[in-house]
Amino acid sequence: MKTVLQILPSLKKINGGVERGTLDVAKELAQKEFKSVIFSSGGEMADKYKYKGVDHYTIELEKKGIFNFFSCRSKFMKQVSIVKPDLIHIRSRWPAFCFSGLVKKLQIPLVTTYHGTYSGNSFFLKRKYNQVMTSGEVTITISKFIDDHIRYFFPNQTSKLVQINRGIDSEYFNLKAVTEIRKEKFLSSLAISENSHIILLPARLTSWKGHNVASEEEKIIIEKNSDLNFVLVFVGSENSKSKFTDKLKKKIKKLNLINRVVFCGNISDMPAVYSVADIVLSTSLEPEAFGRVSAEASSMSKPIISSNHGGSREIVENNVTGWLVEPNNPEELANKIISVLNLPQEKKDLIGANGRKKVMKKFSLAEMLDKTLEVYEELIERRQNINN
Repeated sequence: MKTVLQILPSLKKINGGVERGTLDVAKELAQKEFKSVIFSSGGEMADKYKYKGVDHYTIELEKKGIFNFFSCRSKFMKQVSIVKPDLIHIRSRWPAFCFSGLVKKLQIPLVTTYHGTYSGNSFFLKRKYNQVMTSGEVTITISKFIDDHIRYFFPNQTSKLVQINRGIDSEYFNLKAVTEIRKEKFLSSLAISENSHIILLPARLTSWKGHNVASEEEKIIIEKNSDLNFVLVFVGSENSKSKFTDKLKKKIKKLNLINRVVFCGNISDMPAVYSVADIVLSTSLEPEAFGRVSAEASSMSKPIISSNHGGSREIVENNVTGWLVEPNNPEELANKIISVLNLPQEKKDLIGANGRKKVMKKFSLAEMLDKTLEVYEELIERRQNINN
């Protein structure tokens, strides 16, 4: 039985893209008779996956700095000697910075996944730090947008790139699979009027996800159409060290929107959340590497309005599977929301159906898992042939 080790900072974000992708692969490995192991700082999702045949070892990978660098490397070497992996897959910059050199010395096949633009490559040290994510024998890119990004900034690394689109579980994210009981459970937590249109923004509470833009858009909608009964629902975790949430709540109070905005925190049953939405927003100010919200909403057959940049453009075709608006433009976003809410239900249903078809065709979870395991098997076999 071959052992595959995946490494990421933590498993705390219930709906995080890196975390979700890691666990999807970990579960598949366990089912395909691999030994599946994860190193991370731990978190709620580590406990959840213990019963699925996935072993988890704790290394403090959320803290950076020189002391933790050496501490992590020491613990890594001890745990690797126990696990004896046949392949290692690193999914984040700090673990790659700490461990990629050690992995090469151990002559273990290394895969990295480039999950984002990492706030650009505007100066030398930042670019060198980002480049560590191309240190694997294979670097998986999660979208054409990310693939193009690496080819532009790191042209000497292009031969090792393998584009494997993020995969969405269309059976899980399926409107028809959500029971009325699950819908009502979420709706009862909102405490809103029965006739309210629900405009959903599912994203962790951080400045670049566009919550401020969504709040400003809401004020514009009220000014243009005071009779429109709607509520803006934020679903996502907040960074306890950040003051962004407090600033956002102050802004909402200043805009006199307290009764129009609901903060839900993290919700584990995201299909139930999507199921009650009239419109889903992905209003990121910076490009999304993939656009998981756009893909999940589309899989749920829901109308999606997304910022017109990054990986989201590979999912959302304007007026076909959803709508694209310019980022950081509350006026355009408000006009688009009013327009979509006023569409005939048949048109919204058609857009939703088109979106689901596209996700099932281009962003299949099964295809993502098959292609990822093909990469693993090829590298393990190649290393065995070298050793023999």
